[in-house]
Amino acid sequence: MESVLEKLTAIRTVAEMTEAFRDEARCRRLVEAMVWPNGRFCPACGSRRSITLAGRDMGRRSRPGLYQCCNPDCRFQFTVTTRTPLHGTKLPLRTWLMGLWFILQSDKGISSIRLAEALGISQSTAWRMGHVLRLLVLRDHPLGGTVEIDEFHFGAKPRRDPNPPKLGRGRKGHPRTTKTPALAVVQRPSSREPGTPAGEARAAVVGDLSLDEAERVLEAAVDPDAHLMSDEWKAFVAFGSAFAAHDTVRHSQREYVRGSVHANSAEGFNDRVRRTIAGVFHHISPDHADLYFGEIGFRWAQRTVAGQAQRRTRKGRTVIQTLWSRVPPALQLPAVFRYAVGRQLRRTKDGGISIRSAVAVFD
Repeated sequence: MESVLEKLTAIRTVAEMTEAFRDEARCRRLVEAMVWPNGRFCPACGSRRSITLAGRDMGRRSRPGLYQCCNPDCRFQFTVTTRTPLHGTKLPLRTWLMGLWFILQSDKGISSIRLAEALGISQSTAWRMGHVLRLLVLRDHPLGGTVEIDEFHFGAKPRRDPNPPKLGRGRKGHPRTTKTPALAVVQRPSSREPGTPAGEARAAVVGDLSLDEAERVLEAAVDPDAHLMSDEWKAFVAFGSAFAAHDTVRHSQREYVRGSVHANSAEGFNDRVRRTIAGVFHHISPDHADLYFGEIGFRWAQRTVAGQAQRRTRKGRTVIQTLWSRVPPALQLPAVFRYAVGRQLRRTKDGGISIRSAVAVFD
């Protein structure tokens, strides 16, 4: 794994990336080292004993990188892409690595149209490549330490229609907005020392802003021993007792920070989601929004603390601001492929996608 990191560390520019991913055999070895950092294993039975089948370079018909499980009850033949989102791909691995690098290189991602132009592939293929990355970076382990939570809405504004009553007025129970609600969960870094990685961030679409929906998301995303930070939303207050500690700030009384108690990181992540949707994707479907949230949350975590600096607010108050350093896109690739095995993406008959994995099931 160290030799892989050394090769990826040297990649900083587009020219260096093109040179590093120029050879298909080299790219296959890189992907194998990232998918199997602790040694090759069979994706069917998990056995760590397998043999390399002789390929075309030895006069045989097997394709390069084909292995066979040594388990007598299995004997499954596989490659590094078997039972991963790259399963059955017709694209060279160098195209995949170059595409993932281009996507990770931008702070807010890249549209499928621009990615297709950069790689010389079709827009539909580039669109699928983006969804492959989003599936690869999904995480399901609960977050611990200090965790901030906040709700937000995304989606276009409702069209003007003179017939229905205005939102929030008229009939009792009429919704105030037709936007889709979501719940963000952001983990604070463990310390402010230089080199400390940023905490993880996630978000999930909810049916409404009720206690049941908040309980469903927080039970899966937050460890019970975590210290919860939130505003005074009633669902957060009611469910906060399920965690080790829970502090709130009273936004209704214009209280946004009380010592270390605040939800500013979660609100900052919410703004990042809105800016990414507006600036890159323009519109995302609520059915696939969790995938996009996973990509944005992964980018949020690919930072390290660079130091601290004093800043003055608009009111002249002195505050200490944390400075961040971004992890180079090539060094993000090992984290992308860490949980690749067991996640698959397939096209549906109507042209959509079907995803089966240990962390997500979408149709």
